[in-house]
Amino acid sequence: MKPSVSVIILSYNQSEYLLDAIESVINQTVDNWELIIIDNGSTDGSQELLRMYKKNAKISIVLHSENINITVRCNEGVSFAKGEFISFLFSDDYYLPEKLEKQLDCFSGLSTDYGVVHSPAYAINVFTGKKKVFRCINASGYILKQLFARYHEGFINPITPLVRKECFERYPFYSNLFTEGEGIYFRVAMKYKFFYIDEPLAVMREHDRNMRFAKKKNVGIFRSVVDKLAKHPDFPAEYLPLLRTLTGRILRNYGWQDVRLGSDSAWARRLFLLSMSYDWKQVFHPRTIVGGALSLLPIVMREFINNAVNKFLKREKDLYLEDYY
Repeated sequence: MKPSVSVIILSYNQSEYLLDAIESVINQTVDNWELIIIDNGSTDGSQELLRMYKKNAKISIVLHSENINITVRCNEGVSFAKGEFISFLFSDDYYLPEKLEKQLDCFSGLSTDYGVVHSPAYAINVFTGKKKVFRCINASGYILKQLFARYHEGFINPITPLVRKECFERYPFYSNLFTEGEGIYFRVAMKYKFFYIDEPLAVMREHDRNMRFAKKKNVGIFRSVVDKLAKHPDFPAEYLPLLRTLTGRILRNYGWQDVRLGSDSAWARRLFLLSMSYDWKQVFHPRTIVGGALSLLPIVMREFINNAVNKFLKREKDLYLEDYY
């Protein structure tokens, strides 16, 4: 029987979590899936663990000796997929048992112009054990405009969507970027409708190797994604002001995060200036004004102020990586 869903697990040096990811697919409440596991050059024993599943006819294992752009591995997984729908999973995360069943049920009642069924996820901090709902924009239909205007509600969660394979065939991942994260869904939203399920269907682990905490690399990726998006032939020209405003706000927030959590004051100031080049109104935002002032202070004084503010607000310091490693 041809599988309805191709789940693609992207694996790299996360052997302590890998088996949970695989078993979460095996234990789904539907059987019409195939699992494609692509290991991107792990050196921590992950590839030896994967060999345990070589006899499972529903699981394909692709082992690589070289660690290269995740986007290349994503496109590779799409080319191998036999299912009508695709769902991506990172090897440190896992699905809840009914994820695929609930999303397939949704698709069964939707027209073919719907390309994505998505939802929130839970986030678990591996150090504290705290669990929370990782926000995701609650939007259905043609949602490109809402992705720009309602960005503060959350983007598309990268591991919850179930996506028609044709979406990734029409809009392949940019192989020159290390990763795209949720940026791929900007392009998909140019032509396809989305459907939102208001229920967490996956679990994301928060730890000190999550790339989403690697701010410097993520800023470069984000700028590349939005600059390419603005030039894409399918992009609606009337949305360009919204895209530039969104870019300005995101860059401003990255600058604010660095003055609150990081140590590179010059980089934070560059982000504030870049944010204003995309959206001049950022010059008046309190985070631009206060953040710019903080970036001029010695790091010791800035850390003292930030610690005092966190203590007053009873806020724990978030995970933050100066860059990915």
